[in-house]
Amino acid sequence: MTNKTIKIGTRGSKLALYQAFLVQEELQKQFPETAFIIEIIKTKGDQILDVALSKIGDKGLFTKEMETALFNNDIDMAVHSLKDLPTRFPEGAKLGAVLKRGDIRDALISADGRKIKDLTENDVIATSSLRRKAQLLRINKDFKIIEIRGNVNTRIRKMQEGYCDVMVMAGAGLQRLEMGEYISELFDPEVMIPACSQGAIAVEIRENDTEIENLVGKINHPMSLLATESERAFLGTLEGGCQIPVGSYTEIEGDKFKITGFISSIDGNTYIKDSAEGHVSEAVYISARLAKSIYNRGGEGILSEIRAGNLLNMQNAAVLKDKVIISTRALDPGDTLPEILKSAGAKTLELPMIEIVPSGSGPELEEKLNNLDQYDWVFFTSKNGVVNFFKKLIDIKGSTEIPKALKLAVIGVKTGLELEYYGYAPTFISPENTAEEFVNQFISRYNPENLNILLSLGNLADDTLQNFLSDKNKVHRINVYQTVKPDKADNQIMELINNDQYDLILFTSPSTFNNFCSFYGKVLPAGLKLASIGSVTTKAIQREGLEPLFTAKKSNAEGIRDSIIEYYQL
Repeated sequence: MTNKTIKIGTRGSKLALYQAFLVQEELQKQFPETAFIIEIIKTKGDQILDVALSKIGDKGLFTKEMETALFNNDIDMAVHSLKDLPTRFPEGAKLGAVLKRGDIRDALISADGRKIKDLTENDVIATSSLRRKAQLLRINKDFKIIEIRGNVNTRIRKMQEGYCDVMVMAGAGLQRLEMGEYISELFDPEVMIPACSQGAIAVEIRENDTEIENLVGKINHPMSLLATESERAFLGTLEGGCQIPVGSYTEIEGDKFKITGFISSIDGNTYIKDSAEGHVSEAVYISARLAKSIYNRGGEGILSEIRAGNLLNMQNAAVLKDKVIISTRALDPGDTLPEILKSAGAKTLELPMIEIVPSGSGPELEEKLNNLDQYDWVFFTSKNGVVNFFKKLIDIKGSTEIPKALKLAVIGVKTGLELEYYGYAPTFISPENTAEEFVNQFISRYNPENLNILLSLGNLADDTLQNFLSDKNKVHRINVYQTVKPDKADNQIMELINNDQYDLILFTSPSTFNNFCSFYGKVLPAGLKLASIGSVTTKAIQREGLEPLFTAKKSNAEGIRDSIIEYYQL
């Protein structure tokens, strides 16, 4: 093996990082002279934490951005929970290795130790999986089941705060995070059939990259690979995914192989389950044949009914049908706005007028991050502030751990969700969107004095927070990211604007508008159809003698969508 640095791509949650560090550790044992480093990559599924998985897409939600990084050679391999991977890899990628599999079973999480037999129709059960929901309803059709999103720590906190009475999630995740004490029961797979490949950690690599293939081959566990490949063959034959209640599990003893699988309607009323067995050398074939049998015996009808319902929901939501809306936000793989507008029928074109890039890591920033225990609070005013704060922690300290006593304050629910992605709950959330409103609410609640406060900001953030807080507290600032002007604008989209072949241009900050003006290169016509995300951006537009058609009432993706829909419905 060469001495070059090998980059391991992963999502940034605590569980994902655990899995990536495990891969790193196993590879380091095999190749002690090689440097293996962790690169955090945000996926669409990580960004949309307040919408049910079944409503926003399929398994690629948690993989596509990492595969893009793989193809761009930004990383050399990607670590996934294998159950999150689509059954068909995109052209140019392949499964490189599966580590020794963990527990395949689902776990019941209860604050008071109750088991499934102790629950009644008065208990609220939370899960993110239609597969689990369907099987729970078979146990008791009167169970109250609600959706829950977020990482393991976030879900447990929500349960403790009264969001639900119990939860069901994969047991392996809790065990890997050493949180097994929260498990009140591990379901027998016959009672709760697991997701295909549940409990397995996968390493995805590029095709024809023999060096990396040989490297990860050293940490592959052949029996786990065989079992999970068989379950993935079952899933792929049924064309199942996150939106379909389907699952399977395998048993291998010597040369004997057995697979049990099911498919169900979402309410659990139509449920088809069967098993097949044979010689282990035919495991994949046996699994695919079982899936085909279940498909022919009623599975096809279940799939058609669920997909028809999803299509109807999409058609009913198409309020903005055929509207051409141009977004000037920075390109971000987790940006929910394009998808939200698309689901309402709009054609969204992206004309980014700013770029977000990490700031450099100088001695001052390193000193502050290495001494977080000196601070009482860290303030975050945006998702970018959160993301880049933890990226810097990874770069400087090799982990996302922060002192337990450190309190965290954020602007907006989305920023709070971003923080929870890394396993931390904000102590204070301001629903308002300006720094002045944020700090006024904080002062009103806490009357802060003699505190050490750290601000995690971007280079364009003003001094509002410092000015308000510095009188009675010690306030320090770190710029963890920079907002910069792109090198160029998309000429085709600019031409659409010139020819009035659009319905709306959405500006999401003064910088997006100011940079648009410089790219436009001439006097802006009075007839430009502009919309603004908030009052500060509206003032920037007005300074140029223009007036936006409307200003969004809430400065988040959903608020923007609602304001657009309201405007066109008037």
